[in-house]
Amino acid sequence: MSVPLAGAVARGLVRTGHRHPRLVLAGAAVVIVAGVFLGTRLRFETDVLNLMPRHDPVVSEFRRVLQQFGSLETLLVAVPVANEDHLENTLALVDSLDAELKKSPYLGHVTAHIEDPVKLAETVLRHAVLFLDRDSLAALQERLSPAGLAARAADIRASLDTPQGMVAKEFAVRDPLGFLPLLLARINRAPASLKIDYASGYYLSADHSMVLILAKPTGPAQNIDYDQTLISDVKRRIAEVRQKFAEEEDVPVEDVPAVEIGGGHRTALDDATLIKKDIISNSVSSVIAVMLLFFLAYRRFATVHYAFLPLATGLALTFIFAAVTLGELNSATSGFSALLVGLGIDFTIVTYGRYLEGRLAGASAADALERMASHTGPAVVLGAVTTVGTFFAFLATRFVGLREFGLLTGTGILFMMLSAFLILPALVTLFDRRAPVAPSAWLRLEPLLRWAQRHRRAVLAAAATVTVAALGSLLFLRFDDDVRNLRSPSNQGVAVQEKVSKAFGLSFNAMMIIVEAHDTATALDRVQRLAGGLDALVSRKVISSYDSLANLLPPREAQERNLAWIAAHRELTDPARVEQALAAAFTKAGLVPAAFDAGFATLGEALRPSGPISLSVWDGTPVQQVVDRSLRRTAGGVTTVINVFAPPDQWRREAPPELEALVSQVKGAHLTGVNLVSQRLRHTVWQDAALAGGLGLVLVIGILLWDSRSLRPALLCLLPVAVGVLWALGVMAVVGYPLNLLNVFVITMIIGVGSDYAIYIVHRVREGAGIEELASTARAVVLSALTTIVGFGTLVTTHYPGLRSMGWMASLGVLFAVFAAVVLVPLVVRPATKLTVDR
Repeated sequence: MSVPLAGAVARGLVRTGHRHPRLVLAGAAVVIVAGVFLGTRLRFETDVLNLMPRHDPVVSEFRRVLQQFGSLETLLVAVPVANEDHLENTLALVDSLDAELKKSPYLGHVTAHIEDPVKLAETVLRHAVLFLDRDSLAALQERLSPAGLAARAADIRASLDTPQGMVAKEFAVRDPLGFLPLLLARINRAPASLKIDYASGYYLSADHSMVLILAKPTGPAQNIDYDQTLISDVKRRIAEVRQKFAEEEDVPVEDVPAVEIGGGHRTALDDATLIKKDIISNSVSSVIAVMLLFFLAYRRFATVHYAFLPLATGLALTFIFAAVTLGELNSATSGFSALLVGLGIDFTIVTYGRYLEGRLAGASAADALERMASHTGPAVVLGAVTTVGTFFAFLATRFVGLREFGLLTGTGILFMMLSAFLILPALVTLFDRRAPVAPSAWLRLEPLLRWAQRHRRAVLAAAATVTVAALGSLLFLRFDDDVRNLRSPSNQGVAVQEKVSKAFGLSFNAMMIIVEAHDTATALDRVQRLAGGLDALVSRKVISSYDSLANLLPPREAQERNLAWIAAHRELTDPARVEQALAAAFTKAGLVPAAFDAGFATLGEALRPSGPISLSVWDGTPVQQVVDRSLRRTAGGVTTVINVFAPPDQWRREAPPELEALVSQVKGAHLTGVNLVSQRLRHTVWQDAALAGGLGLVLVIGILLWDSRSLRPALLCLLPVAVGVLWALGVMAVVGYPLNLLNVFVITMIIGVGSDYAIYIVHRVREGAGIEELASTARAVVLSALTTIVGFGTLVTTHYPGLRSMGWMASLGVLFAVFAAVVLVPLVVRPATKLTVDR
């Protein structure tokens, strides 16, 4: 945009506001009301993955796996167990909660109990030998000897004297040979299963620290209104149960175990609540801080509305635009309002500062507005266009959250500029009837500028030294590409999920191998092939463990091997001999053999299996739920998952090459996980950051060249950009603050903001301004920078780490950029253009 065109735009808007002030202000009032109405009806997107590139194959695969095998649709009701002495009471509370939650119209299925663990035990024991590995077969051979059977009888007798004697008896009478601990441990490694104490009959963690109630909500987690109703209903029912339980036990309600709620619905509701709080708090705090700065600068409360009404109108227009075009906000776009306040006030500050300068010089309001539009207007328009261009450069990125952030902020800046040029003239036309008051002296920059002129060489040398140091520190700058670190730690749904993960031995750091096939048999064959390679990786400590459907069904060759072993040891494994020898050992140990009739009844099938088994053996048992959750049958075939766990603090940024090689060798197998997504995003972010920064830089240089018609002034306007970016990155490197998936794009923002400040200074120098006039413009620029820092700075208080990091980095970048624009640019421009900046 050329200077004549920019000036024409500015003059046209200013004259409209001056000639039709009441109509303009009435229109502003209507816009503000509409903005409030539509803004309060914006929806909130809470899924962090939906901020990522939607068409990226790695991200899409990870999202698909979570949708198929994740637990986001399960409501977790967690009850902690204080200690073993309180376990019985806690389980009684769980029974009461289970009964009450089943009455909720918002829950389709509620379960707190494992379905018949005795039946599970009997099913497992009928096929026990087929599950044993070579070492276990050797142990079985020793146990079937007379000495081994006598030792087993003694172990059972000793277990009956423990505090868990009743539970031990229940299972011992069905498992006289002691198969069950090994086999249940194997089943407990199946995918999507919890690490629970099967013997308890509850979803009780193995360490007895927590009991779970699992519930299936009737609505989707994405419906925030439904989430609010659901969680409110569940909380009310929990409170009623705890109160009634306290009365029955005659204890204070505070002594009743606390009950926590987790899962996808709670997480989505908390995210939506936090986003809404951030939008309100950031907007209000930034407006208040900006108004305070405006008052401090111009020393009149009457001038505060000169800043407030253009801001409110620009914000309202942006909220209307957001409601019409997007319909929703997310954790990335929730900070746009605070940024607009900080950036949008710049236009009012610069234009009002120039208007006030004219009024103090004796000009009428109309003449002062005309001078402001003619002299400062072009720089304001050009500055707005360069800033908009850098934010619109985000539209070229693949990150949905950043595209929407760039669209809203860039469009909002245009609305802010239009509001400043229309509404400020209308306001001063109607209300500026008093004699103008000179600005306060708290930002008097003339002494600083004169000092810098006198020590020009030293100032430039010091700046060059700091820049070189900043470049060197970049070698120590870290990059955090973990998408989980973008989620708010204040989200209680996530906090509960992490507690459940710890108590039940789950891990959110698992990599997942997706296995697809046309039928179940083929899928299981591929899983078994992968299991062999995974066992080798475990032995080499490349991975720590894995779980899959292979744990529920031994490989066909392993079953054939065990059948051959039984055939080779027919006398040792003879059911009649084993039963007779066990009965004698039980009698000698003081036990009653008849009590073990249920276990003796399964010996024949266990020691004389008819042949290999399939997954159908689990039909009708609690394990069938695990199988059903781990297999997804569609018209196109079958999909199952293998969870692979990395050693502590390893493979957080990428997958083990050996694992990737293994998966690539099996047809229909794909590897995914948070670490693979992070690895992919690491490359995507750098590519998109370079693209956005490059586009923003090209746009800014193009506009500057069109404005100045010369390369040197255009490059001078980029000096604050270079200083702002390099010095900010240098500080981050020194203090150990990492770049991440969001704040890396702040570099593009600094390109727009930093060049704006230089444009104002260079334009004033080109007018032939002396130190006093230049100090006046510099004062407005510094005040604009302070308000921008306030806008970005409010992001530091947000609940989302990614936005907080953007606030810190942007505040540093703006601070350093305005220093370069106000202090360094005049020192470089003066000898280059031979202008009289020190007259």
